[in-house]
Amino acid sequence: MSTKISARIGGNVGCNIVDPHCDEDYHYTREIYFKNIAKYREYGFSHIEFSHTIALSVADALEIKDFARKAGIVPWSVHSEHLNGGSKKEIEEYFKKQEHCCQVAEALGTKVCVCHIPNVAPRAGDMKRDIAILTRLADITRAHGLKLAVETPPYDYIIKVVDKINRHDVGINLDTGHCYLEGNDPAKVAKAIGKRLITTHLQDNFGVNDDHCPPGLGKINWRRTLKEILATGYDGPLIVELTGDGVKARRSVEELRKFELDKEIVFVIAYLRHILGEMK
Repeated sequence: MSTKISARIGGNVGCNIVDPHCDEDYHYTREIYFKNIAKYREYGFSHIEFSHTIALSVADALEIKDFARKAGIVPWSVHSEHLNGGSKKEIEEYFKKQEHCCQVAEALGTKVCVCHIPNVAPRAGDMKRDIAILTRLADITRAHGLKLAVETPPYDYIIKVVDKINRHDVGINLDTGHCYLEGNDPAKVAKAIGKRLITTHLQDNFGVNDDHCPPGLGKINWRRTLKEILATGYDGPLIVELTGDGVKARRSVEELRKFELDKEIVFVIAYLRHILGEMK
């Protein structure tokens, strides 16, 4: 299969909207998104991901969608809530939050809902349980016109779970930073995911912490990784996943802990488009 850049991808690089001083879900209000959407378009992003939607109402989302349309940027995906407990009450609360997230996602006009595999012991060790939870979540996402993209290593396990679910609207989100942190080559993981790839979280690190550095400010081989992503036939936007000050404060390289978000964004746009340009 050709690894040349898809005509549909073009120069489409997207990013999750990050406000450097917002580290809690409820900080991401309608006003924060209004503040950042136009700026992200000016940076050159074509698509955006909403990492936090719990504080938004459907009415907020409709206004944000209209604002994004006028700014010329496409709402692509939302990152949903995590399941961190296995009790019946915790699971039902999780699905309640997911229903809200998907209602907002539909109103935003996004196409994809990204979720983590259940962070419940034994993590990635109870396939029957995880299939049941993700299938129920997929029913919710499909009802709102969304595809479900599952992420976080171990990706060999996620591939098996997605294959068992066996639905066209359920696939995988490739998070390159999580791959590398677990000791895996993101390029090889992309190749293994293949046609299951629905979206991406492109981020970098040094194999020590989940740094969420912009691609190119870490040890991942991005030419090889992007080549394998394109070889899957994926033709959506290449979504970068950056982070706020809370996570940045824990980065493994001290000089990058206070690296300005504006600099990270300008760097990542230039760096990825340079590599993509080589593949045309």
